[in-house]
Amino acid sequence: MVEIGVESGLTVIESNREHIVLDGKQLGQVTLPAAEAPSATAGDVLSVFLYTDPQGKPVATLSKPLVQRGQCASLKIVDITNAGAFLDWGLDKNLLLPFAEQRRPVEIGRHETVLVYLDNSGRLAASSRLDHHLPETDDHFRPWQQVSLLIYQRTDLGLKAVVDNRAVGLLYKDELFQSLRVGETHTGYIKRLRFDGRIDLAMQPPAEQLKPILSEQILQYLRDNDGACELSDKSSPEAIQSVFKVSKKNFKKAISALYKERKIVIHADHIALADPAQPNG
Repeated sequence: MVEIGVESGLTVIESNREHIVLDGKQLGQVTLPAAEAPSATAGDVLSVFLYTDPQGKPVATLSKPLVQRGQCASLKIVDITNAGAFLDWGLDKNLLLPFAEQRRPVEIGRHETVLVYLDNSGRLAASSRLDHHLPETDDHFRPWQQVSLLIYQRTDLGLKAVVDNRAVGLLYKDELFQSLRVGETHTGYIKRLRFDGRIDLAMQPPAEQLKPILSEQILQYLRDNDGACELSDKSSPEAIQSVFKVSKKNFKKAISALYKERKIVIHADHIALADPAQPNG
């Protein structure tokens, strides 16, 4: 089935100097500017993105937008008119963000995190009211599953994020050990599915998975810094977070394990490789 707002492989029916006519299946014939595929001939299959012209008619392009229907992205606002704001999504025709779909006032030049959807007239549009389009629950996730997170809103509790373009989850601010900005995409984890079905998120894997990863990061840091690091089990949580982006608890577990393995020495104000003669080994 061919759909507006996603990429599809369509067969060329005919071409002329202005347009290439494609078989849009249930959408009927769809045109593509001839300049985009000047060598296309009848029978060729072209991978195109389908959107609508000002009259709502399906049209095709070989250009790939920054985001497709059902996906979320942080897009730059390039214009504001009586119809709403317009976003740069990588195509010649900008994407409309209607006033009714804006969760806050927007400004030209700023970025807004939006979801692309098909409005009631069958045209593509954007919405920054993500909670209205995405659920806060999803039974298909499992605890500690790795997911893609798009940070889109700050709250009193922490940061809201879009999870795999499917649902909305929360990163609690007291569990964040790195600086995150709205509009950024990161790899994260499903920490827990609450009794009400809502999704709590984490930026790090569970402790048993994090420990070997963090241990290697610490060793590599020591190798890259003449065998020493001005952090120890007495360092402040903020100092540890600034270097390794983890909690003090996890840092202490990692260096304790490295000490027991005789790979490092723990001093009062720093740690060091147990074999400083080969800091780059």
